[in-house]
Amino acid sequence: MILCLNLNAAIDKTVVVRSFEINKIHRPESVIALAGGKGGNVARALKTLGESPVVSGWVGGFSGQFIENELHLEGIQTDFIHTDFESRTCTSILDPEKNTMTEIYEVGEIIPFEKINELRDHILTNIGKYKTITLSGSLPPGVPSNFYADLIEIARKENVPTFLDTSGDALHKGVEAGPFFVKPNETEAKSLLGINAKDAFDSAQAAAEISKRYGTNVLLSLGASGAIAAKADEIFRVKSPSVESKSAVGSGDCTLAGLVYGFMSGLSFEESIRCGVAAGTANTLTVGAGRFNIDDFEKLRYQVYMNRL
Repeated sequence: MILCLNLNAAIDKTVVVRSFEINKIHRPESVIALAGGKGGNVARALKTLGESPVVSGWVGGFSGQFIENELHLEGIQTDFIHTDFESRTCTSILDPEKNTMTEIYEVGEIIPFEKINELRDHILTNIGKYKTITLSGSLPPGVPSNFYADLIEIARKENVPTFLDTSGDALHKGVEAGPFFVKPNETEAKSLLGINAKDAFDSAQAAAEISKRYGTNVLLSLGASGAIAAKADEIFRVKSPSVESKSAVGSGDCTLAGLVYGFMSGLSFEESIRCGVAAGTANTLTVGAGRFNIDDFEKLRYQVYMNRL
């Protein structure tokens, strides 16, 4: 089993509205509501890839019930800690005519201290059940910035590899704890290396430096320019297959799931990167975070271009 931490769980609602404008009434042509949060998206993608994910974090209220029930309907196990308040809802307005995405993300309630300790203790007790853990997304209000770092250290003591995808202080402290894999974007990479946002940036050098400094594998996302993958001095420039995208919501989470799938299947570093990029690209062909067709994934993984630097 794979533990997918979904600390900022939410109902992810995607509303498709053509010719969307502010201050006007719109009637959507479709609405998709999914159990969301980045960890939930990762789990959904892992399920598609044939893995057995378990989603954990905090949920509460009617929204929390919806999140749990939807995951169960998708055949995904959950192991949540329950709170007394409503889980959040995140709304994405997709306009296929203008090719725009307007996102409204609720912040969520403050997680009480006792609930933070309850989840940490629960993971400490059950860590041996899992072959790997994904830690993705921002931390909810009230959760200390070293929370991911604490869990990475717990996992490392039990030889359970961790995959980290977050930002800010949670990323800085988390990467110092030595995750197996980290997936920053350009802004986050600059921050990790102390590079000014406006300074010149050698992405390949940065990815290699992060990998060697923190003893981790790296996929540095460069947006439309592709990515850089690094394992110490083993560096690749990565280019995604060219596709006609419908929605990019959840693509980063699917990329993380593909990476986990590759490494946990015993594939090489290069082939695992291909799996990650293929899953992320396949997600853009379908509306709905964390969703893709397995046939698209299998086809695209052989179209990922990787050039050793």
